[in-house]
Amino acid sequence: WLFEYPNGVTSDTLVVPANQPVKTTMSSQDVTHSFFVPAFRVKQDVLPNRYTSVWFEATEKGTYDLFCTEYCGRNHSEMNATVKVVSRERFDQWLEESSMPEDIPLPDLGERLYTQQGCQACHSLDGSDMVGPTWEGLYGKTDHQMADGSTVTVDENYLRESILQSGAKIVQGYQNQMPSYANLSEKEVSGLVEFIKQQSDKDSPQE
Repeated sequence: WLFEYPNGVTSDTLVVPANQPVKTTMSSQDVTHSFFVPAFRVKQDVLPNRYTSVWFEATEKGTYDLFCTEYCGRNHSEMNATVKVVSRERFDQWLEESSMPEDIPLPDLGERLYTQQGCQACHSLDGSDMVGPTWEGLYGKTDHQMADGSTVTVDENYLRESILQSGAKIVQGYQNQMPSYANLSEKEVSGLVEFIKQQSDKDSPQE
C-alpha cells in the first residue's frame, strides 16, 4: 500500500486525523485488491485502471490494522499496512514534517522514496532474495544476467531504464512484476539511482 496526500506527501502508513471524515480514492497498478480496516468496518475493492473510493471517520486515536482481503498473488499475505489515527494538530504537524525539502541530498531522497514508493517490499538492501533483485552490490555489475540470455552492465542508464520502463529488461530468475514509475520526477529518479549506487559503496574499504 502507498498513500498519497493532496500536498504530495506519500507514506506506507495511512495517517488520518481523529473525528474527521476521510475519503480515500484508490486504484491498483496490477490486479484487484481490497482495502479492509476491520476496526472501522470499512471494506472496498481496489481495481486496476479505474478509481474507487470509500469514506470513514475514526473516532478513537490509536493504531489499526489494514489488510488486503482479495487474493492477489503469492505475496497476498504480506499486503498489510497500518492506519494511524492522531489529533488534528498532530496530523497537520506530520504533514508539514513529511514534506520533502528542496535541498535534500539525492541519496537521502532516494532512501525516503525506497520506503514511500514501496521498493522495500521487493528489493532488499542486505543481499537477501525477495520478489526482485537485491540492491546490495547491484550497481557496477558488469555481467548482470537477463532472462533472454544477454548480460548488461549496471550503470546509471540501466537503473534509470529499470525505474521508468520496468519491463524493458527482465533479470534472470525473476518475473516481470514491477510497475513503471514514470510518474516520478527527474530529481526523484536521480535520488533512487544515487541511493542504489550507495548500496554498492557502503562496504567498500575506506582510505
